[in-house]
Amino acid sequence: MRRHQRFRWLAMPLIALLLAVAALPGGSPALASHTGQPTSVTVAGSLQSELGCPGDWQPECAITQLVYDADDTVWQGVFSVPAGSWEYKAALNGSWDENYGANATPGGANISLDMPAAGSVKFYYSHDTHWIADNRTKTIAVAPGSYQSEIGCPGDWDPGCLRSWLQDPDGDGIYVLETSAIPAGNYEFKIAINESWDENYGAGGVPDGPNIPFTVPADGLKVRFTFNPATKAISVGTGHGNDNNVEYFGLGHNSQSDLYRVPFGAVNPGTPVTLRFRTYANDVTSVRVRLYDTSVNQETFLPMERVARGVSCYDPAQPDESCDYWQTTITPARMGTLYYRFIVTDGSATAYYADDQFKDGGWGEATPSMIDNSYVITVFDPLFKPIPWMRDAVIYQIFPDRFRNGRSNNDPRGTEPRYGYPSQALDRILVKQWGDLPEGYCRKYVSPAQPWAGKPPGRTNFAGARAGGANGGKTPKP
Repeated sequence: MRRHQRFRWLAMPLIALLLAVAALPGGSPALASHTGQPTSVTVAGSLQSELGCPGDWQPECAITQLVYDADDTVWQGVFSVPAGSWEYKAALNGSWDENYGANATPGGANISLDMPAAGSVKFYYSHDTHWIADNRTKTIAVAPGSYQSEIGCPGDWDPGCLRSWLQDPDGDGIYVLETSAIPAGNYEFKIAINESWDENYGAGGVPDGPNIPFTVPADGLKVRFTFNPATKAISVGTGHGNDNNVEYFGLGHNSQSDLYRVPFGAVNPGTPVTLRFRTYANDVTSVRVRLYDTSVNQETFLPMERVARGVSCYDPAQPDESCDYWQTTITPARMGTLYYRFIVTDGSATAYYADDQFKDGGWGEATPSMIDNSYVITVFDPLFKPIPWMRDAVIYQIFPDRFRNGRSNNDPRGTEPRYGYPSQALDRILVKQWGDLPEGYCRKYVSPAQPWAGKPPGRTNFAGARAGGANGGKTPKP
């Protein structure tokens, strides 16, 4: 198993968007396109009247419409454009209701096209990415190779098959092709420019260089090709798939986020609680929830359904990754406590995901073996009502950190577990002398001391008894 340290500060923007995506059927891949294939795509802009339209910026003008090529799955069109500086966008279905500009942005900025002299210009539009481009201002890079027939091209080594077209919708200068359709095997490829072998690059970015080999170790893996026209750097790598390996860095559940748990906090009996779990796209074959219900002292295992596929991971540390989201709903029937954690499977490989060692909710951690740091759902009596006078009260809890040692014969030992927890390292009582600083002290204890970098586990004992009795250590020392 490949294990990675996951960032605990992972941010979760655009929650509403992902929740909408999560409503999609589990078997439907989520592409960049959020609408169906259009009936028409028009190059609408300041050049239209020069090409024969009645005027400019007319999305309904059929003269500048592109033609959909079902073999390439790309809209294309070639026009003779006069010299000049022009602007254009892609308008769908003969109107401005859905249109895309620079960097595939809906309703985005106009795209500039400067023509020092009149000439032929080919325009391309991919509805999968909403990227519209032309062969004058962008590099039209294709990755012909021995794999192309596997992804739907008529044959291999075809520089004109745009199913292997590398695109740059975000405008960062790196052209990318990703596909999970290449079966396991050994292959070769090169980069060809403008759908021709006239300009091509092989290993090391060398013009007319040798073929670039790559291996797909298992069916269903994502293969990512990249090309940088400025440096001619070429790369290829295989991503995630059903390869008997769970990628730990893609796993995630945050019990304090409504993306992963709705509703948050304690609930009444009969309240449905939705749990979601994140994995890399196409990386695992199943996710289950292990649930323990204290009201009946019963353990159950609930399968989770994949409800979103290939969407954003919402992780700033891995912006180029895509993830799947799994979901199940629990409806507690009685008052008590529900404990839950996750079991993730990819073929013969299994990983476990639960709360971390601090057991404070939020993000958890993945482990190769089961650790019972379960998340908690408290189910409380719906008839419970707070005491009226407490509603507006301010309650203080005062915790003296050291007590008079009235009975030394019941002092806790350093190996004694706290509160009956298992005797793991951080769960052992830390015995200190009266004048010692507590674990996790802050600047106010001593200056200029630095605070402890970790999280205080609350395990320090200053040789004070806690068991009560005669002079049982309950009186704070002044």
